[in-house]
Amino acid sequence: MPAVQAVHLVGLTVLLAAVLVLNMRLAGLGMMDWSLPWLERQLKPWALGAVTMVVLSGALIFLGTPAKYLASNPFRFKMTVLSLAIGFHAVVLRRFISTEPGSRLRRIVVAGVSVTLWFLVGWAGRAIAFVP
Repeated sequence: MPAVQAVHLVGLTVLLAAVLVLNMRLAGLGMMDWSLPWLERQLKPWALGAVTMVVLSGALIFLGTPAKYLASNPFRFKMTVLSLAIGFHAVVLRRFISTEPGSRLRRIVVAGVSVTLWFLVGWAGRAIAFVP
């Protein structure tokens, strides 16, 4: 199980790095020489590989003790926030990446919400070990 958890954490780290870089660019905090669509294309393989690692290792972790996870409030919160993060990324963030619409403040808010949702997934996952 520790090896599977390590794979899960590596995948989560790579995913969060890709999300953070993309959202920093959206907010105008760096990499302004590159367009958002180009940057997304560069990060997409890393993000998809990381998501694959996280989902597969997460499923293995869950299958080890499903009753424990189903009874865990942080686990349920994590799955809820994960769904929100994926939905937000698929609907809102992709729209902003493809067109770069709106004011700088709107882009900062969208980037902030995206990063917050993804980090909440990681923090909730960490809380599973400590909170019933």
